[in-house]
Amino acid sequence: MKAFINIRNEYRPTIVQREVPEPTPGDFDIKIAVKAIGLNRADLARPVTNPDKPESNITGMETAGEVVAVGSKVTGFSVGDRVMSMGIKAYAEYTIADSRIAMHVPGNLDYVQAAAIPTFFSTAHDAMVTNGEFRNGDTVLIQGVTAGVGIAMVQVAKALGASLIAGTSRSAPKLEKIRPFGLDLALQSGADDIAAKCREATGGKGVDVIVDNIGKGVLAANMDAAAIRGRIVGVGRLGGRMDEIDLDKLALKRLKLIGVTFRTRSPEEKAQITRAMLADLGPHFANRSIIPPIDRTFAFDEALAAQEYMRSNQHIGKIVLTL
Repeated sequence: MKAFINIRNEYRPTIVQREVPEPTPGDFDIKIAVKAIGLNRADLARPVTNPDKPESNITGMETAGEVVAVGSKVTGFSVGDRVMSMGIKAYAEYTIADSRIAMHVPGNLDYVQAAAIPTFFSTAHDAMVTNGEFRNGDTVLIQGVTAGVGIAMVQVAKALGASLIAGTSRSAPKLEKIRPFGLDLALQSGADDIAAKCREATGGKGVDVIVDNIGKGVLAANMDAAAIRGRIVGVGRLGGRMDEIDLDKLALKRLKLIGVTFRTRSPEEKAQITRAMLADLGPHFANRSIIPPIDRTFAFDEALAAQEYMRSNQHIGKIVLTL
């Protein structure tokens, strides 16, 4: 089968297309004939685990397609089912997904839209609802709202009844493009006093849930913007990994500072995240009150160009490869 693998060259890691063996599903796995592949910023890291075994270096972590085989312990999925899933080795004509994490595609979504759901919306729901303890009526601030997962966070907050959704970006034009998804308060990083404007918009109370996709440089503003007993959830580190914290302010405001990632989750934990997300958002996907935004699609053979387009940060919404 055709697949894109990570390789090292004399300049920097890149991806190339190769013929590799088709994967074989394990007991809990489903084998998927891939129809669409969602791009994620993690794809740009391009790790090479075994230079002598190309199939071990297939890139990608999000896919949608049709089930063509199931493992001996799989329940809930059959050959022919339309599915979407997080996973590994997604840039291929066939891939394997853990059936405990995979999801059925709602009947009214196409494969391109389905490929935009698993990673972004599971991340958004886990950060905001499970860890951020979001409840109907809460106020929300999303640092780095124009990142793909940031848009999903806006859609999740809107669907679940946020009373105010604020978001930050360095780009004023990009912020304006997010407003139709439910953004109430657009804040330009470097120009606006983020904390002051959040306090003003909440009548001096501050924000209940802050989801941070930036990392370095925004923790102080997050703490200033947060309400007493607010929850700050660290998701991304686009700005860097290190920052300083005012422990007195953390205590006085009785804040919760929470970090989340999928990289240290067990399959069982990932399955719990998927189930929780679908329980809250499945009806919204089904009735199309949430439609994953697609910025641009590329043909499978254009995978490298698609990654470079992502690297350029021009996109608003998901970039998807199609087969």
